Amino acid sequence: MSAPTTIVPGLFGADPLEYGQAVADVAAAGAELLHLDVMDGVFVPDISFGLKAVASIRKSFAGRLDAHLQVARPEVYVEGLAGAGVDLVTVHVEGTPHIGRVLRELERSGVAAGLALNPGTPLSAVEEVAHLVEQVVVMAVNPGTSDFLPYTVDKIRRLRTELDARGLDHIRIAADGGVTAERAAELRAAGADRLVVASALFRDPAGVAAALRSLATAAAGTR
Repeated sequence: MSAPTTIVPGLFGADPLEYGQAVADVAAAGAELLHLDVMDGVFVPDISFGLKAVASIRKSFAGRLDAHLQVARPEVYVEGLAGAGVDLVTVHVEGTPHIGRVLRELERSGVAAGLALNPGTPLSAVEEVAHLVEQVVVMAVNPGTSDFLPYTVDKIRRLRTELDARGLDHIRIAADGGVTAERAAELRAAGADRLVVASALFRDPAGVAAALRSLATAAAGTR
């Protein structure tokens, strides 16, 4: 696997009273991609970033924005998120019976697409449409919880093998949930070349920039 490891800050892991500073910190640290968990209180219990918040973050962050839709009926969010300036929208296959339609709408809106899988959702759920996306996100926790599920490591490994066998080695695999420096190398070795890090990043007493460096070093196996 040739793609370098990208540590992706998950803004939802920051203190809500400090979101503005958190965005400034990851921007100053040179983060390439910022992960925004858009939650509707239905698909998961929490409610998070709405369109106004996303548009505001867009003004403060020059890198790419990935809106991770943890929502029911993701199709109703596509137009608004495109208008808010996101670069990538990741959609849970469990959130809609019409995943192909949502991916088509994203293509028409000029926004890159991703697919997300809950821990209990089989890889076959993305088989028919994986070639249409930039990334597949494998949830390593059940959405709305924080308990890391070790069996998802093998799921990542099997997904990488399947994508590579189909000539889809350009598709990035992101591990999301419970990602720490201690788990980074294992997830990378399994095939995850994007590691979404939330609490472990923003709660590190060393600060965001140092935490990003530490996570990247750990993922490379040189920690």
